[in-house]
Amino acid sequence: MKSAKIVAARSWFGRNAGLRPRLVLIVGIAMLAPGALAVLQAISSYNSSMRILEQNLAQAAQLSATEQVNMISASREILTSLAAQPDIRLGEGAACRRSLQRAIGGLDQYAGAAVVDAKGNFTCASSPTRNVVNVADRQWFISVMSGDGFVISDLIVSRWLGSWGIVTAVPLVNEDGVIEGSVALFIGLDWLTRRYHYGNETDDTAFALLDSQGETITAEAERSPARSPLPSRDIVNEHLREHLQGGQTQTFRARGHDGTWRLYAISPLLGGRIFVILGTPVLTAIGPLALQVAWGVLTPLLMWALAIAVVWFGIEHLVVRWITYLERITSAYAAGRHSVRPERVSAAPAEIRSLGETFSRMADLLSARENELRESLAQKEILVREIHHRVKNNLQLVMSLLNLHARRIRDPRAEVAFAEARSRINALATLHRRLYESESLQEIDLKWFLEDLCAELRRGGLSRGRNVELTVDAPSEVIGPDVAVPLGLLVTEAITNAYKHAFNERAGGHIQVQIVRESPSSLLLSIRDDGIGLDAAPNTTDNNGLGRSLIEAFVRQLRGELETRSEDGTVVQVRFPAQLKEPEAPKHGGHHSSHHHGSHAVPGMIQPGPVAPAETPPSERSKSA
Repeated sequence: MKSAKIVAARSWFGRNAGLRPRLVLIVGIAMLAPGALAVLQAISSYNSSMRILEQNLAQAAQLSATEQVNMISASREILTSLAAQPDIRLGEGAACRRSLQRAIGGLDQYAGAAVVDAKGNFTCASSPTRNVVNVADRQWFISVMSGDGFVISDLIVSRWLGSWGIVTAVPLVNEDGVIEGSVALFIGLDWLTRRYHYGNETDDTAFALLDSQGETITAEAERSPARSPLPSRDIVNEHLREHLQGGQTQTFRARGHDGTWRLYAISPLLGGRIFVILGTPVLTAIGPLALQVAWGVLTPLLMWALAIAVVWFGIEHLVVRWITYLERITSAYAAGRHSVRPERVSAAPAEIRSLGETFSRMADLLSARENELRESLAQKEILVREIHHRVKNNLQLVMSLLNLHARRIRDPRAEVAFAEARSRINALATLHRRLYESESLQEIDLKWFLEDLCAELRRGGLSRGRNVELTVDAPSEVIGPDVAVPLGLLVTEAITNAYKHAFNERAGGHIQVQIVRESPSSLLLSIRDDGIGLDAAPNTTDNNGLGRSLIEAFVRQLRGELETRSEDGTVVQVRFPAQLKEPEAPKHGGHHSSHHHGSHAVPGMIQPGPVAPAETPPSERSKSA
């Protein structure tokens, strides 16, 4: 039994995708929604945290501005209190100096205090001056002398202290309401730098005070541009202009001169006279946020990968390996081993176990059905063998009857006619005997059949005492009855004609029957004799009558092409279709045939068992003797 197994190659996509890829795809699609939601939540949380960070930085800058406002308000109260003291109004002496020192003592934001007369000269200061200091040309002093109750100067360099800062001042008014001078406080930028610069010198945070033109007016201006943590001046001026237009604290991200990305905030101080810029490294600020986002993104990915791994190994353990096992079981059934049972499915899930039980029942039914078919086939083979045996016996009985009648005939022509009839009947008997002896009852060996047929013709009395040699050259192939019957009759008629016409007035000759396979789908039959040939043959009624008609009829049954020619005798060639059949493998313990007339076993063929030689009528035995 040959079974063909065609299994489409499995792939990850398309109709040939396996169970595991399909389930992995389903799980992956199912996990996309929660995974995407988790990623979006992580990104939203990151954006929200960044906004909070920017707000905190902006609030820190705004807090600096608020503290400056409070500081200026406090300086106004201090100046108002000093302007009411008699020692200050006197404008000179040690008592005035002590009053100024007590007023700003312990307040780091105030670098110094002074009393200025109506001409702009310092008459009393909290710390001694080496030279005469005159501020008559300062705008803040001009504003005070013009009658302003409280004046805040622009950012200036103190002529007294020699450092950057701003001046707050109130007028000194006598009892008549005349302005006699001013009391002033100097707020230095060094204190602002110390106050709002958080961190240390090695920290990556940035702090600087800027004027309204974007110029750095703190110690940052002394650094080399390559080491400065501040961004380029163009970027600072751009955001400074936005602040002047919007009046709000600006936050932005930029790369400093030192190559570090920072988050910066710009906020005004002292009523917009100066600006504070604060910067913190982005990595330091958003490092924890980035880790949080990364974890928020990686968590669903890890869950997705874990789910796929669980599904993969779960399907492999619970489904795929059982399906593979059942596939091997069905392959055994396809090979005819119906006794195999899926015993291992007892440990499988209920559905697989039920499927295994179904396979077992199917195997039982197939085995029972196969046994029934085998019994029915055996009975049919017995019947066919009996038919072939009885046909062979009946044909031999007919031949015996013909022999009995032939012994009473004295006419030579009638005796030849009886011999021809016996030859035709003997060809059919030989065919049925070979079919009866064959294993399959539907195929016979071509070589054995022709050798047996020619041996029977040699013994059939057609030679009429002449020494005619009859040889066979044929391949060992199997043919069916549909080819064997017309082929055997065709060979019989051609040899009979050769015996009758080829060797007239000759003591002997040679007849050769040869079959050659021209292609896998066709055979070439040649029957040659070395007789007198077609041209010299007598033009008898038989030569153009029954024998010729029978040969043409048998050629038509073979669906072949007939060609007859003279070639050192007569050659009858028939080319007919016959598909080459692969011989079946021999069965172990089979029967071995008893070879008749020098026939040989065919490799790969199932050999028929030994049979008794065909019965030969007494008349034939007497002739052959």
